[in-house]
Amino acid sequence: MNELLHKYWEGQSSLEEEQKLVAYFNSDAVAPEHEMYRSVFNTFDEESAMIEDLNFDAFAKLAPEEKPKDHSKIRVLKGLGIAAGFAALLAVGSTYMGTNNTSTDLGTYEDPKEAYHATVEALQLVSTKFNNGRKNLKPLTEINNKTEKVFKTK
Repeated sequence: MNELLHKYWEGQSSLEEEQKLVAYFNSDAVAPEHEMYRSVFNTFDEESAMIEDLNFDAFAKLAPEEKPKDHSKIRVLKGLGIAAGFAALLAVGSTYMGTNNTSTDLGTYEDPKEAYHATVEALQLVSTKFNNGRKNLKPLTEINNKTEKVFKTK
């Protein structure tokens, strides 16, 4: 029996030998060392006793077949979307074309002295804003001086 079991586990047994093994494990004369294999061979016997239901349909609970979509509605909706897009473009374009901004005043000066004074005023404004910003940085320079003394980076 050990030789038959070895051939069975190696996959080299014939159908007749497998039937002998099933008959052996279904009998009451099973050796104690083979008792652990009894459930394996009894399972084969139980499977063969099962009645196969040929009317079983694995796909019966799936959703029924969907109807084909009506493509004419989709085409109408696409057409309406395209028409709405063109209407929006037309509205924006007509508004843009309606406003004719022909202002030629670029802030230029005819008199060079007047241009010079305007430039000086603009640079003074920038200078005061820049100096105000530097005043806010004074505490940082004090911190840098103190850390340079501690870490001796200078």
